[in-house]
Amino acid sequence: MKVAYILPSLQKPSGWRSHSVAFIRAIGAHVEPVLFVSQADYTEARSLFPEMPAFSLPTTQYASLRSVKGMSLLFASWQAIIAGKYPDVDLVHSLEAYPTGLIGSWLAEKLHCPHAITSHGTYGVIWRRYLLDRLLYRGVLAQTRLVFPVSHGTAEAMQRYFSKSLKKCLVSVILNGNDYYLKIPQQTALEHVFPSIPTLLTVGDIKQRKGQHVSLLAFARVKQELPQARYILVGNYTKNEYFEELEQIISEQQLKDVIFTGVISDEALQRYYQEASLFVLTPQDLEGDQFEGFGLVYLEAGAYGLPVVGTRTGGVADTVRDKMTGYLALPEDIEGIARAILTILKDPSLARQMGRSNRLWAETLTWEKNAAEHFQTYQEVVQA
Repeated sequence: MKVAYILPSLQKPSGWRSHSVAFIRAIGAHVEPVLFVSQADYTEARSLFPEMPAFSLPTTQYASLRSVKGMSLLFASWQAIIAGKYPDVDLVHSLEAYPTGLIGSWLAEKLHCPHAITSHGTYGVIWRRYLLDRLLYRGVLAQTRLVFPVSHGTAEAMQRYFSKSLKKCLVSVILNGNDYYLKIPQQTALEHVFPSIPTLLTVGDIKQRKGQHVSLLAFARVKQELPQARYILVGNYTKNEYFEELEQIISEQQLKDVIFTGVISDEALQRYYQEASLFVLTPQDLEGDQFEGFGLVYLEAGAYGLPVVGTRTGGVADTVRDKMTGYLALPEDIEGIARAILTILKDPSLARQMGRSNRLWAETLTWEKNAAEHFQTYQEVVQA
């Protein structure tokens, strides 16, 4: 089976890049991939996948109908597809919902084959806000045969806002894979050395959707019972309004032992995971269309044998197994989040048990499993 893949972004580090690289390498064991990337990503694509045919287009993701530049890029990509000469394929698979899915729908129409879309969360629904993009996106979904949300939370959000457009689609939830566990020996993770100083760790860009304002307030409650506890927040941040809100929380709560590291090296990140007691990330659901689509970072924590605390929003419930690999609380339940953190920090046996369960859980969600599930669904559609 030959499948054309439309990749949203490769050039800079992002969830899209991580997903695309890992998925394409795994699915290559089942199909013959043909890659379509933006002109900006073409050199990187040739470097990452030298054995695979690749074609470039003016854009594959960074465009929309909300700007003249975006419209121009989309129009140029449409023209390139119309004029291009490409190999026949059995399926076109867009690795993001929109506008990558729009590009994929044009290619599928040209090559007279079914179209599939992967939806990662926010970008599967946020287009409901913008009239022209919403109308175009609805049309794309209506003509798509397969939709692969990366979590049940993502699938539910898509059904909530685009159910009419999805009536003829086969919606198949396939959880993301991960390869974090390959970087840390299993025995090292299962015997994780918990530090004498209770240490919370958050990894993720500092922004409202990630919920650092909630985790900081929960940490303030934790400090009342464990004054020696510290909290390390790893991730890119700017001195914007949201960061000022976090600084105000720290000041008002008179919080000490809070460290914002900014962007750090892989080696430094590994050290922070190794020195942590637990991982906490408390994503928020903003206006119903900005949410954590899956939460790979909880599995990264699991690779190191860490228990986790998260929130019941988006796809987090697919990643965190409540009461097994950690605890889930409601997004704004500061007291509940604090209780979950304290329960783990005060019970070393429970912390170790949950950390080990999280490691074993991470080992089950592999990219090979993800790719095999995709291939099985491809066959159902292509052979129909």
